[in-house]
Amino acid sequence: MKTPAFKKSEKEKIKRGIIKTLDEIGIKVNSIILFGSRAREKAAKYSDYDFLIITDKTFTVHEKIKISKKIRTHLSDFPIDVIIKSKSEIETVKNQIGTVAREALKEGVYI
Repeated sequence: MKTPAFKKSEKEKIKRGIIKTLDEIGIKVNSIILFGSRAREKAAKYSDYDFLIITDKTFTVHEKIKISKKIRTHLSDFPIDVIIKSKSEIETVKNQIGTVAREALKEGVYI
């Protein structure tokens, strides 16, 4: 049975939560893309939400972990997984077969 990507109210809450969290630490969001089983509408009842967040700035792995943790803490009502990439990182990997970014760009739903 197909599970909808998410309800409109959930979509808005998640989008606002991500943007607010990143805004509080001075990070500009270019795009937020839902990908994975939720984007394909093939999620199970307890499937998580996979997001690719595209920013202007490039961050270190350590910074990305800290930022992801802040987002997940702010949106603790939702089981989410966050991948953060800069526009330049996306340009580097968008056509590489097997990368998460390519999958997200190909099948993802912009929110």
